[in-house]
Amino acid sequence: MDKPISQLIDEYARWLRAGITVTEIGDAYEITTPFLDRHNDHIQIFVRREDNHLILTDDGYVLADLRQSGCVLESPRRRSLLMSILGGFGVSLSGDELTTVAHNGDFSQRKHSLIQALLAVGDLFSTARSHVRSLFLEDVAVYLDSIQARCLPNIQLVGKSGLQHKYDFAIPKSAKAPERLILALSNPSKQTAKLAIFAWTDTRMVRADKAMMYAMLNDSEAPVAGEVADALKQYDIVPVAWSDRRQYADKLAA
Repeated sequence: MDKPISQLIDEYARWLRAGITVTEIGDAYEITTPFLDRHNDHIQIFVRREDNHLILTDDGYVLADLRQSGCVLESPRRRSLLMSILGGFGVSLSGDELTTVAHNGDFSQRKHSLIQALLAVGDLFSTARSHVRSLFLEDVAVYLDSIQARCLPNIQLVGKSGLQHKYDFAIPKSAKAPERLILALSNPSKQTAKLAIFAWTDTRMVRADKAMMYAMLNDSEAPVAGEVADALKQYDIVPVAWSDRRQYADKLAA
């Protein structure tokens, strides 16, 4: 990698700031972000002030969109998974709205967490169809257990920027291998790769020098685009196509 990590983070911050627009709508503000949803539309969130705190919400967009696409969320299993995902990001469900509350100067973190939650919910459930036996995250958990990887699920780590990043699994350092962080990308795309890259470039600056990151890429439904794997490699992230997962068993179990 030619550029220093600090420069990459600065470039990301400039891209993020340049892609944000704010529009006042009544007593709320509509924030359009540079992040794209599964329709390649820019993700929008809404912010309103109540007393001494701020309410951030998606106004019900994500769940309504998934229902209109035929993804039913009312089953106990999917409902439980939805609540688990939201809890991992500190986001609540209010009716159909995904919401979070900012106070005491933590607006940036709460906004970041809400965007991650919106993408995670859309990503995980968009691939949930009746012919799919289980969601990809569950498949990854079963695989790691089968190879006896000593992993911890659902880990939150603070990066150099002060923002928290959620990893699906973390495998502690051993005598044979360094710390390994894992993200499961059920719908690998340029968008999910960008988030993974930012999380890693920000996190690795405060982790051990030899720490590694693996991105598990779901290629069960369609091949992973070469540009996605190439982008991850540029930032020292190991892309693992699900069909090739057995080749990495020794490294993840060490």
